Amino acid sequence: MNRDTSKCLLLALVCIVGVGVGGCRDVMPHALTWPAGGDVVPSHAKPPEGGYYSNWDPYAGTLEVIPVTDTNPVGTQHVLIATVLDHEGNPLPNRRVEWIIPEGGSVGGLVEVDESGLRASRGYKLTNSLAVSHTNNYDHVLTRGNDDPSDDIQLTRGQTWAVITSAEEGTTHVIAYAPGIYNWDKHKVFVKKHWYDVDYEWPPAATNPMGTDHVLATKVMKYTDKTPLAGYEVRYAIVSGPDAVLVPGERATANVTTDKDGIARVTLRQARPAKGVNRIEITVIRPGNEKCCKEPVTLATGETTKTWIGPDIAIAKSAAQRARVGEEFAYNITVTNPSGVDVTNATLSDVLPDGIAHVSSNPEARVDGQKLTWSLGTIRAGGSVKGTITVRAARTGTFENCATVAADHGLRARACATTVVTQPKLALTKTGPQEVIQCESIQYVLEVANPGDAPATNVRVIDQLPEGLTWKGERAVRFDVGTIEPGQSQTMRYQANASRTGEFENTAVASADDGLEARASHKVTVRKPQLVLAKTGPRFQYVGRNVTWTLAISNKGDAEARDTVLVDTLPAGAKFISASDGGKRSGGKVTWNLGTLAVNASRQVSVTLSGDRMGTLTNRASATAFCAEADAEASTTIRGIPAILLEMIDVADPIEIGANETYVITITNQGSAADSEIVIQCTIPDQQDYVSAVGPTKPSVKGNVVTFGALDSLAPKAKAVYKITVKAAREGDVRFRVKMTTSQTGEVPVEETEATRIYSTE
Repeated sequence: MNRDTSKCLLLALVCIVGVGVGGCRDVMPHALTWPAGGDVVPSHAKPPEGGYYSNWDPYAGTLEVIPVTDTNPVGTQHVLIATVLDHEGNPLPNRRVEWIIPEGGSVGGLVEVDESGLRASRGYKLTNSLAVSHTNNYDHVLTRGNDDPSDDIQLTRGQTWAVITSAEEGTTHVIAYAPGIYNWDKHKVFVKKHWYDVDYEWPPAATNPMGTDHVLATKVMKYTDKTPLAGYEVRYAIVSGPDAVLVPGERATANVTTDKDGIARVTLRQARPAKGVNRIEITVIRPGNEKCCKEPVTLATGETTKTWIGPDIAIAKSAAQRARVGEEFAYNITVTNPSGVDVTNATLSDVLPDGIAHVSSNPEARVDGQKLTWSLGTIRAGGSVKGTITVRAARTGTFENCATVAADHGLRARACATTVVTQPKLALTKTGPQEVIQCESIQYVLEVANPGDAPATNVRVIDQLPEGLTWKGERAVRFDVGTIEPGQSQTMRYQANASRTGEFENTAVASADDGLEARASHKVTVRKPQLVLAKTGPRFQYVGRNVTWTLAISNKGDAEARDTVLVDTLPAGAKFISASDGGKRSGGKVTWNLGTLAVNASRQVSVTLSGDRMGTLTNRASATAFCAEADAEASTTIRGIPAILLEMIDVADPIEIGANETYVITITNQGSAADSEIVIQCTIPDQQDYVSAVGPTKPSVKGNVVTFGALDSLAPKAKAVYKITVKAAREGDVRFRVKMTTSQTGEVPVEETEATRIYSTE
């Protein structure tokens, strides 16, 4: 088996073993030992033949140890920490580190090493000069067994440790060796630990008033018995902070030798008084000995701090973040001395910005225009002074007000407070129609808005209506709006009714807290159409004759009459004949839809009826339009007409001489009224002689004239028959004449003749 094959097999076995603990990178590449308790089993540093000369841990790259060089008092213990890193600088766990103190030239020895782990091959110490440990899988805290956590040592994954000590002065040489690192230049670290029987007390950190001197004292003594060590050099150096010097020397550095008490003193003095912190580095040096060829040795380096304090002053100012115009608000000022030193000759000033007026102050200030001043005098250490300024805002805006406090030693502080001064506003608009018909409701819209930058509270709107307008029977309309936020508005609607026509103007008023008010007016003209209807017709007419009535409608108002309708109600006893202008009959009514009738416009229509009986016909008509109506009527007396028809026939025409002839006279009242005083008078021709007469009244004969007594009345459609018998006396073509008079015909008679032929046979 060649070397490369052995290496591969070895790594394969390592990975198999290491699967449960994180993979090949995190395992001990050559230690094929299972976790097991019990006694420690020493293991080989490197794998056996076949892997020994190869890079059997390809991950390990560098060994680091801290500290590499250090100085400690004899009898103390010192911890060395080793870290095995991969080629990218990442810590590796489970890597072996050997700790070696070579024989000769070294003092002290190993006390203990890191023995943490589960394997039997975990860390162990073979002798006081040789020990083995392994880097940890997890973070650990290494304590020194005391109650002071400040000296605990924080160990991270991939680190391990060893503890050394020495009872005598000298140097301990330690070789830390990581056998898994293939590069010989990186697998060893050489450590030097110098042990001296010397201990020291650094000057404690201190706080002093600025401008005062401060003595720094460092004590050097033996560690073993605390005996003072004289003649040791202590070097002081001011590293940072306010300008200062060390006395003696008046410089930033000073070298002082310990006295018989082992104390080296130096005075720290400020170049000029100032607050701050000086950091002073202190180095203890054991003097050299030229006679025995001993070089000076730096034993320890530490530091202390000096805090210079002085009077200090601070100021805080607060105010309401928001206020309203005209509203009072307060600025609260607190001046504080947070230091441990009194502040002297303190004065406070405050200049109020334009638009902010001073009302009062507590304590009372000296007022010079917009500037307020207070003399505060001395403010004790840790003390404070409070004050209040009461002001009033005159306008809107953002106002920053700053107060300044000043005191001795150039102390000065400033604080500001910002207040946004706002103001609500009211704006009112009122809209509605310019014109309405009286019967229409007037639709009003009110909108109240807040164009300001603060809420308007307790907003109320009152609209006082003029005489002639009402809302729900009232003359005043009220709306409680409440609060209106900036930029918001509220809309209100209501309907008013007019009791008359005319022009109406009313003003609505919006009010709110802080005396806010806004007004808005609106003017409306209320109009109304007025219909006038006239109806005319004949005063009388006869039965059966047509009667025409004329209807004239006009608009005498100041608004057009919309949807005008004219209706004529037909009277009983009349017969509808016709209607003009598109009038439509339905049942007992005739209707005309006339549409819109403009102001001062008129229309004329007619309706024709026929009376079928005597009496009075009363014709009623009505006109309606939006918000207007009118009525009219007309009467016509229907009279009857007597119309007597006179008829006469001869029964035997022609007749022979000596024969009788009868004339039948029939009167018929074809009219619609009775006729009276009807008289029938017959004139017998000379060729005939009177024989007899019969009729509804008694006849009388005088000569050849037969007169019937007057018939008192003949009803309409009634008849009366008269008969006169005569005897033919002579031959001839004769005319029998009848004459009728009535009360209707007056003195003008109605005449009728009948021709009769009388013949002779001889």
